[in-house]
Amino acid sequence: MKQVFNSTLSPKQKEFCEAFRTKRRITFKGGTGFGKTFVLAVCFWWALICHEEVQVSILGPSEPNLKATSWKEILKFHDRMASPFNKAFDIAATRIAHKRNPASCFGEYRLASKDNVSSIRGIHMRNNFVFVDESTGVDDEVFIEGLGGIFADPNPKLCIISNPSRASGYFWRTWCDPELSSIWTHVHGTFWDSPNYDPETFEETAKSFGGPTSRDYRVMIEGDFPLTDVDGLIPRELIDAAVLNEDAIPADNVPIIWGLDPASAGKDSSVLAMRHDNKVLDFKQWQGLNPTQLSEKVRDLYQQTPKHLRPAIIAVDGTGLGNGVWSNLRDWGLPTYNAVYKGKPTRNPEKYVSFKDQIYWETRDWFASENVSIPNEAKLIEELASVQYDDTSGKIKIEEKKATKKRIGRSPDHFDALALTFSVSKTRYASKYGWSKPIEYDWLQSYE
Repeated sequence: MKQVFNSTLSPKQKEFCEAFRTKRRITFKGGTGFGKTFVLAVCFWWALICHEEVQVSILGPSEPNLKATSWKEILKFHDRMASPFNKAFDIAATRIAHKRNPASCFGEYRLASKDNVSSIRGIHMRNNFVFVDESTGVDDEVFIEGLGGIFADPNPKLCIISNPSRASGYFWRTWCDPELSSIWTHVHGTFWDSPNYDPETFEETAKSFGGPTSRDYRVMIEGDFPLTDVDGLIPRELIDAAVLNEDAIPADNVPIIWGLDPASAGKDSSVLAMRHDNKVLDFKQWQGLNPTQLSEKVRDLYQQTPKHLRPAIIAVDGTGLGNGVWSNLRDWGLPTYNAVYKGKPTRNPEKYVSFKDQIYWETRDWFASENVSIPNEAKLIEELASVQYDDTSGKIKIEEKKATKKRIGRSPDHFDALALTFSVSKTRYASKYGWSKPIEYDWLQSYE
């Protein structure tokens, strides 16, 4: 900055640059005023000036936004360069290349979309540096299927940057998923880190964002994720409270219930939720299984579970291939309930459009009791905070699964499985589904 641009960096901007210089995966969340576009441009030019065999890619969800922000700032920095650096590069509309070796020392910007994952997957160079700006708006497929390949190169760097405006998605998981976040270097900028910070401007800006209790203040001033996505079915504060609650004790006279959401042998997962009254005990997840294989997995798990911890009932989504799973478990003597998502509500039909809407809303009511406990699993938390609903028709309607899938990059399988545990209420179970033991088959006795 001093030698090439005759400028300086703020302490937070230095932290950002040092993280980019020394680490492979950097995730930056920040509010307004920090100067993230400024420091991105600094790192872009550092990469081109200080490396050979280098490709610097600036990706984003919107080409007009890239041109008006990141790329514009990069071009402004070129105008400020000291000689002879400014004469060493050719500037084009979407590409900047070193005149001496334009094929192996260049930077460019391009659209990041799941529709062009194959072209993103083809980015390779010895020094392969990638920035993803406005990462909350980029499809998860870009990160998982497109950019994962750059780490096969000798010296890769992936830096993802955004205002933390969503409580879901890949960018959120780099901060909030315990497993994924452990491999990322985190840089967090707030409004107070602005190099031009002054109290008067802060007061005006804080008021314009609605003050300390507003969602926009949390995102744009504090540079932190919102408590929940807009119009979420379950408020984020209830989800967080359930994760932290260590005092939820299930009632002894309330049965354990399992909920099974079968999936086809594709990308989606089959998930089993285990709930005892006000506490979710565990989740099991399988992928790539056909109905028979999934049925066998659940049967084996049931038999391996101590008798006093076995479920009184296993609620299975009997829609489509799930009907075969439910049928298998029933024929093998396990206590099962065929919960058809697309069926009519079984309780309060005047309130819900379908059975799925009913059990999802009852899951919400369960959280609202504020005396529940769930595992600290990132996928579960993201799904719970992401599913939306509509009640403008006078009845509650949960959004279609494809809408949630588009938003978070996968099906909400954990939420589905948990909701299925509410298929049968405690009262209804006692009156209609209170098996004392499953049907006995000779093979089942020998298995035990």
